Amino acid sequence: MKWLKWLLGIAAFAWAGQYVLALLLPNLAMETLYLLGDERYGHNQLVVAPVPDENSRQVVRPSPDLLYASCLYNLQDGALTIEAPVPERYWSMQFYQMNTDNYAGITNQRDERDRVGTIAKVTLISADQSPEDYEGEVIQSPTSRGIVLLRASAIGDRTEQQAALDASSCSPTAPS
Repeated sequence: MKWLKWLLGIAAFAWAGQYVLALLLPNLAMETLYLLGDERYGHNQLVVAPVPDENSRQVVRPSPDLLYASCLYNLQDGALTIEAPVPERYWSMQFYQMNTDNYAGITNQRDERDRVGTIAKVTLISADQSPEDYEGEVIQSPTSRGIVLLRASAIGDRTEQQAALDASSCSPTAPS
């Protein structure tokens, strides 16, 4: 009977522990990624990653079919402007908060196909800023820090997609 109590106790702790782990692990992963990236590249600037191969680990198991660029952002000093030419083939700009939640995204697929050939210009603001204070496309981040991830197709001729990422930027918004 004593062993049954032990088994039930272990099962209860394991069951509760999975929820604690699920809450803490994403935050820990993003904090680690943010600190390492900030130390290596800084924040509020776009970094275009080299084409991934089987040894690439800047992004956990990156797809060799995609080109990547990222901007670690910190909105404590104000808003950021992210500009990116939108190529013909697959392209996306995704916004992640510090718990890994994807809270916003822009793409050139489906309903957003009309973005192809344009320059996506987004003003990224913090939760305490008002979207009405800015013109154009405004995205409000739920956290003051996070990551903007640009991805583009690397299948076949990737010249246009690579040029689009190389011409993209992430920088502090000029005061109006």
